Amino acid sequence: MSSNGGIGVQGPVRRVMVGTDRSETAERAVAWAAGFADLYQADLHIVQVILPGSPTDTEFGAAEATRARGAADALQTYATQVAGERGRAHVVVDDDPAMAIVHATEEHAIDVLVVGNAGMAGRKEFLLGNVPNRISHNARCTVIIVNTAANGQAVATHGATARRAPASLRTGAPEVETQPHLMARGTRIATVFAKHGLKELFGRPDEEGAVGKERQAKRLRAALEELGPTFAKLGQILSTRPDLLPPEFITELATLQDNVPPLTEEQVVRVMEQELGVPWEDVFDHIDPLPLAAGTIAQVHRATLANGEHAVVKVQRPDAKEQIEQDLALLEVFAEKVGRRPGLKQVIDMEAVFSYLSDSLHRELDFRQEANNMRRLAEVIEPFLRLSVPVVHGDFSTSRLLVMRD
Repeated sequence: MSSNGGIGVQGPVRRVMVGTDRSETAERAVAWAAGFADLYQADLHIVQVILPGSPTDTEFGAAEATRARGAADALQTYATQVAGERGRAHVVVDDDPAMAIVHATEEHAIDVLVVGNAGMAGRKEFLLGNVPNRISHNARCTVIIVNTAANGQAVATHGATARRAPASLRTGAPEVETQPHLMARGTRIATVFAKHGLKELFGRPDEEGAVGKERQAKRLRAALEELGPTFAKLGQILSTRPDLLPPEFITELATLQDNVPPLTEEQVVRVMEQELGVPWEDVFDHIDPLPLAAGTIAQVHRATLANGEHAVVKVQRPDAKEQIEQDLALLEVFAEKVGRRPGLKQVIDMEAVFSYLSDSLHRELDFRQEANNMRRLAEVIEPFLRLSVPVVHGDFSTSRLLVMRD
């Protein structure tokens, strides 16, 4: 491989992919990738990511879909010109280009991914702010970054052998929901309630009166806590409804607000690195292992950034989204089946409770909404000198990670 900078690639090369935004520098990367693919007689897949400007279910979103189809036709023509019958074109509409390209490599079983190094200037940009570096930290195939210098000569700067990095969650675009494993989750819920005494949880209090109610309440709280964020959130909602539950239950369920087992250090680091796309030490100098608070969806730690600035970090629980989506699917079925029964309807509007619970949890799962709310609140209270709102580090924050100045 001396003709290509001495780059070694392990295993057969059947499919090569290159990302492009149709700019001049990107075309240099495409040309390099085409030559590389030709050496192996491999298929050349050219992927272009279009940033969405409107939701897909709006009139403007439909126009964007039409624009994407037009771009796909143009890109296929370009791919054919560059690689002949081995040229393949893929256009993806996504607001996270790096992860869109990573997912495209997995979808099409790509052996080697080629990206240009445009934008790799400065420590901060190299770590987080550009597509090439995020791709190199998240792709599971071999990655070759080429220097698309202005002199027109694209040169491979380094190659990364196939790595088994964890597949990051998509943080900037609507996700395709995975069908919840409702049967398995339903069995788990039944098992937990049975363990904590299903009959006693929902039966009549025994002759001990208030003591019996307290025991029932503790069992219910323990069961909801063990079942995770959705049921803990449901318990929190119920703890604000003394019109529905006895005082013993209100008191016990209120402890769900601040009595959640914390994540391990390993779990915290894993989520942070998935969201940052780089080792946490590249961004933070120190993270306090003892959390300031542990909630049903996330927990908070003090930290110090690499530049010495003090910060507070909010990290989402790694399984929070998947578990919540499964539980909401089950609760939706339950609300539809039993919520309209006249007897139950007089006591509680299950469909309204489910709607409120679903909206609330989805808002809490997306930390970007919280960040936007903080910015808006800062504008509102700006005239009041004694009030302040934490400043969000937008460069480091995602839908599952929120970094704020301490």
